[in-house]
Amino acid sequence: MIAGIDIGGTSTKLGLVDQGRVVDRARIPTTGHADAGAFAEALVVAVRELVARSGGTLGGIGIGAPNGNQHTGTIVMAPNLPWKQDVPLAAMLGERLGVPCTLGNDANAAALGEWRYGAGRGIDDLLVVTLGTGLGSGLIVEGRLLLGPFGNAGELGHTTVVIDGRPCTCGRKGCLEAYVSIRGMRETFRDLGGDPALLGTEGVLPIADAARAGVPEALQTFRSTARWLSVGLSNTVAITPPRRIVLFGGIARNGDLLLGPLRERFDRDLLNIHQGRVDVVLSELPEDDAGILGAAALDCHGS
Repeated sequence: MIAGIDIGGTSTKLGLVDQGRVVDRARIPTTGHADAGAFAEALVVAVRELVARSGGTLGGIGIGAPNGNQHTGTIVMAPNLPWKQDVPLAAMLGERLGVPCTLGNDANAAALGEWRYGAGRGIDDLLVVTLGTGLGSGLIVEGRLLLGPFGNAGELGHTTVVIDGRPCTCGRKGCLEAYVSIRGMRETFRDLGGDPALLGTEGVLPIADAARAGVPEALQTFRSTARWLSVGLSNTVAITPPRRIVLFGGIARNGDLLLGPLRERFDRDLLNIHQGRVDVVLSELPEDDAGILGAAALDCHGS
């Protein structure tokens, strides 16, 4: 069995994966620990409890984390995690648990999860895009995860789609993530003159509900988001064409509100030699287990 660990800003999910299925799971807080070492120790305890409960044998660990560098097994100053220094978490867990441990970027983990267990099975050229608080992406090229020399290749969210456009959390302007993310969609809705009272406190669900009710600004928000996403995807296809693009995350779960206008534009935006050759689908991974399966796939891929 492989332990898959999915580190989020407030909580961390972990589970035991056997033959592509999560057989047991747990959750611990990411915050509230004295330091990164204390967090690592809490993970060790949680993994040991899962293994003891299962009665099985732990063969390895995969960790998906923001700003995870698979070359070094280190979380590199992730802005939404409590520790501002680099954290060599793969070594910390591997030494304590006595098994191989692979740590990588959470978006790359999602790509491997879809390739191994989800909508990308059997497809060796694949782009997986996670649409949520930010825009994460991972590329499988000729059956290999694209990492690049610094372990951070394939950052589609930080390609520029609007020159001198909206400020992005990365410090640049006009990034795709500034338009195709929860924050970006809420800003688009406001820019279109949408009623702020419809936004609620967070997320895109209020915009989705308004769109289903026929509110023009909400419908246009999804159309505009699809337009920017189509530009980003088609640019990526021109550089390293996948056979399939898989969309995952809270925004993608709104189904045809996004997928309908995206599919209307996408083939027309493609370089003509790629038209009709790249399909766009939604993730097939169970929402609650996707991060765990993706993290486990990192270990399987790395071993």
